[in-house]
Amino acid sequence: MNPVKNQSPATQEALILDLDRDVLGGDLKAERFWGAVGQDWRNLWSRPEGAVTDGALIPIPEDVLETCATARAAGREVVLHDAGDPTLASVIAGRIGSIDRVVPGSAPPAPRPVARRGTRATTVLKQMRLHQWVKNVLIFLPLMAAHAFDGITLFAAARAFLAFGLVASGVYVLNDLADLGADRKHRTKCHRPFASGRLPVRYGFPMLMTLLVAGFAIAASVTGALIVVLAGYFVLTTAYSMNLKGRLAVDIVVLALLYTVRIVAGAAATGITPSVWLLSFSTFLFLALASVKRLAELVELESHRGAKAAAGRAYTTEDRPIIAMIATSAGFIAVLVFALYLDSPEVRALYDAPMVLWGICVLLLFWVSRVVLLAHRGLVHEDPVVFALNDTVSRWVGVAAVILFAIAMLA
Repeated sequence: MNPVKNQSPATQEALILDLDRDVLGGDLKAERFWGAVGQDWRNLWSRPEGAVTDGALIPIPEDVLETCATARAAGREVVLHDAGDPTLASVIAGRIGSIDRVVPGSAPPAPRPVARRGTRATTVLKQMRLHQWVKNVLIFLPLMAAHAFDGITLFAAARAFLAFGLVASGVYVLNDLADLGADRKHRTKCHRPFASGRLPVRYGFPMLMTLLVAGFAIAASVTGALIVVLAGYFVLTTAYSMNLKGRLAVDIVVLALLYTVRIVAGAAATGITPSVWLLSFSTFLFLALASVKRLAELVELESHRGAKAAAGRAYTTEDRPIIAMIATSAGFIAVLVFALYLDSPEVRALYDAPMVLWGICVLLLFWVSRVVLLAHRGLVHEDPVVFALNDTVSRWVGVAAVILFAIAMLA
C-alpha cells in the first residue's frame, strides 16, 4: 500500500483505493467495451471510445464495502482515485458511502488494500450453463430414427454433443456480456455470474475464445460437415443474441431453427440423412417450445413487475393470447406430422409393431397442452426443455415414450 497523510494529525494513514484496480477488480475497460456492445452489436468489431458505464448497476464486492467501512470507523480517510472516469467514480463513491474524496487519475502502484476473493471453478461452470447441454441430446435423434446404434456412430455423435455444448457455452458467455446492463436490472438474471460480479467481466473474452476454439477443434475431429453446421449455428445464435431476439415473430422462428440445427448437426456427424418427417416434426415442436418460452416471459413480466413490455423484446403482455395460440397450434401440428409419419413405408420397415407408436401421439398431445397451460398460469419459470427435465410429470411422459418406442421396435 502507498498511503498518504490526512490533513488532520489525529487520524491514521488514509486508505487509498483505485477505481479500476481495487473496486472493479480490473474490469473498467471490459465494462466499457461490453457496455458499448450491448448498445450496438457492431462495436464487437470496433474499439468504442467514451462508452458510458452505468455505475448504479455495477455490483460492488462486499469485501470492498467492508474494508471501506472498517477504515472509516477507525478514523482513516478513504480516498478513491477515479482511474480516468470521474463520472463513474462519483456514482460508485456515493454507493459505497464511506469515501471521503475522489481524486483524479489512477492510484500509484501498491499492494491491493482490499483482499479480493478468488473466482471459483463452480462459478465458471455455472456460467457455461451445463444444464442447457441437455438440448444437445437432439444430436442423437438421427441415429435413433435410423436405428444406427453401432459404436462408431455413437462415438461420432458423442463428440458432436461435446463440440456443440462448448460452442453453445461460448455463445452464452457472449450473450451475458452483451446483456450486462439489462441482466443487472432483471429480477432473476441479476444473479448470473457476470451480472452479479462473481465472475470478473475481464474473464469474458478469454473464456469465450477458449470455448469456441475447443468446440471447433473437437468438431474438426469428427467431420468437415459438422464444422460447417456448427459455424452456421454460431452465426445464427449470435445474430439472435445481438439483434434478432428483438424482432417480432422472427425471434421464435429463429429459436425453433436453433433447436432443429442440432438434429442437422447429428446428421452431419454420423453421415445419416435426416428424413423430411423428422425435420418437419422438430421444426413445429420447437416453434411451440419457443412460443412457450416467450409466453412464460410475458406472464412473469406482468405478474412480478407490472410492466407491459420487456426491454429488448418486441412483445407486450397484450400478446399473450396470440403467443399461446401459436404455441398450441404449432405443438398440435407437430403431433399431426408424427401421426402421418406412422403410416409411412419407413416406419413399417423399421418397427415390428408400429401401431404402438400411436401412444406417443397421445402423450405428446397431453404434454403440449399441459406445458402451454402451465406457462399461461406463470408456472414455467425457465427454458421449456429445462423445465421438462425438472418437472416430474414431464419425466414420466418421457419414460413412457421411451418404453413405447422400445416395444414398437422389439415386439
